Amino acid sequence: MNCLVTGSTGFIGSAIIKRLVKEGYKVKAIYHNKKPEFFEKKIEYIQCDLTKPSDLKKIPGNIDVVIHCAALVKDYGSRDLFYKINVEGTKNLVNACEKYNLKRFIFISHMGYEQEKRFGYYNITKKLAEKYLLEKFKKEKFPVVIIIPGNVYGPGATTWVLRPIESIKKNRVALINKGNGIFLHTYIENLLDPMIKAITEPKAIGQIIDINDGDYSITWGKYLNDLAKIIGKRPIERNFSRRQGLIIAKFMIFLNKITNFKPWVTPLAVSIFSNDKIIDIKKAEKILKYKPKIDYNQGMKKVKEWLEQEGHIK
Repeated sequence: MNCLVTGSTGFIGSAIIKRLVKEGYKVKAIYHNKKPEFFEKKIEYIQCDLTKPSDLKKIPGNIDVVIHCAALVKDYGSRDLFYKINVEGTKNLVNACEKYNLKRFIFISHMGYEQEKRFGYYNITKKLAEKYLLEKFKKEKFPVVIIIPGNVYGPGATTWVLRPIESIKKNRVALINKGNGIFLHTYIENLLDPMIKAITEPKAIGQIIDINDGDYSITWGKYLNDLAKIIGKRPIERNFSRRQGLIIAKFMIFLNKITNFKPWVTPLAVSIFSNDKIIDIKKAEKILKYKPKIDYNQGMKKVKEWLEQEGHIK
């Protein structure tokens, strides 16, 4: 089968194209501005802006499966830009693929956290894209599968490995509510398994499926302090209540708007670090026969080995 992957330079996108090649799929990989670091002769790379329908005409040949990983992934920013990329970009991609007899359109979405709407444009626009895709499924039997990962980490991860480590090094990390929030860890290889399964499982069509490692015992305090230990830093002692964290985060967003100051913490980050939701994976287990293979300790061991290999640990 011919697979088209968007967001091919991102953490999940680059991981899935490697896995698809390994599984024997033919892959076309879309990237925007950043050129892929991983080049494989079997992959056809296409530079494309999803917000420009004319760009999507560059996609050559036939497509059987689309895995849509591309998105504007930020804690803050312009609502219009989030909407343009995450909603309109998705619609443009769907329209461009109408000429194909798609067997599957796999959309990587986002788990919503409790937060004020004016600070949650990323989540809001992801949910709008979900709504559009599900309506298309109901009306036209469009073969969409929506996969919502937890906090995806592992070798190569930027959001939940390299960025926290950089902040820990600069002493810019504080625990929220003493670090008791639930870290919905999702090891990258564990996520790829159900993504691959969703390509051929007919029962997945029209479904929203949550994926995480199924272990809710790991807190953000444990994870962040494990990262600190890996890089030789002392345990994180600074702590704020959720309320204090939100006040500081909103002030930093205000500074960003008037001075372009880069926030150390955002309302979305505070919501994530104080998460008390348990997102079960029963649907993934039932429909996709999902069973996480890498547990937290194994995952952290692999993260440490990767950080050492890449020179992130002196």
